[in-house]
Parts: sequence; structure tokens; C-alpha cells
Amino acid sequence: MSPQSNTKTRVLELNAIDKDISTLLSTASTAITTLTSTPPSASAFASASGQYHALLQSIVVRLRRQILLLEQADIPAPVTGNGGEKEGKGSGGGIDVGAFNSRNDVVGREMEGELWKGAKELVGLLSGDLEVDGDVKMG
Repeated sequence: MSPQSNTKTRVLELNAIDKDISTLLSTASTAITTLTSTPPSASAFASASGQYHALLQSIVVRLRRQILLLEQADIPAPVTGNGGEKEGKGSGGGIDVGAFNSRNDVVGREMEGELWKGAKELVGLLSGDLEVDGDVKMG
């Protein structure tokens, strides 16, 4: 594959990710709207939040793939403002390389788990079911 068609493919893939991020925000809005409607619908929220989660996972996977492809492309570092000298290979050209190189998303997974737990509790409260220590009490 020629470098030019490879670049075109990357740009098209990033454009698709960008469009999916807009869809992700719309899906989040739909999920929140179902909770604020009268009466709130737990099944509609579960459906919308499931779509949100699936789309978010898809976006994360594709962005990680793009990052790996950029790392493998061995793109020369950009010219900086320090007299035209280029930064060394692997410096990231002012980008936080540590953020790109991190492969362990423990904090993100823990935070996501906390958010899902909070959403589950909120849906339970809104639907009249109250969960205490794993026991469901009908309210």
C-alpha cells in the first residue's frame, strides 16, 4: 500500500471515529433523557446505556489501533521553536508520550465500574426497587 493511500485510509478512519463520538454524545443524551422523563423508563435507559457502552468500547478500540499505527509509522518529529532543531525519536513532539504508551487502563475501568454501579442504583431508585446489600426490596 502506498504511503499516500495509507494516509488517506487513516484520515477516513479518524473521520469515522469523529462521527461516532458525535453519535456517542447523542446516545448519552438519550439515556439521560429517559431518566428525566415522567415516568422514567428503566428498560429504555438500559437499552440506551447499552448502546452507549458498546459504541464507547468501539471508539476506544479504534483509537488505540490508530495510536499503535502512528507509533509503527516512525513519523519524523516536527520542527520545534528552538532554532529549528528536531526533537529526538520517541519524544512525541510535545505530546505526552506516556499517555500514548500506557496500556494499562485500571483507573478507567475502576471509574467505569463506579459509574455503572451508580447508574444501576439510580435506575433502581427511580423504578421503585431499592437494592440493599444485594437484596432487592420492592418499594
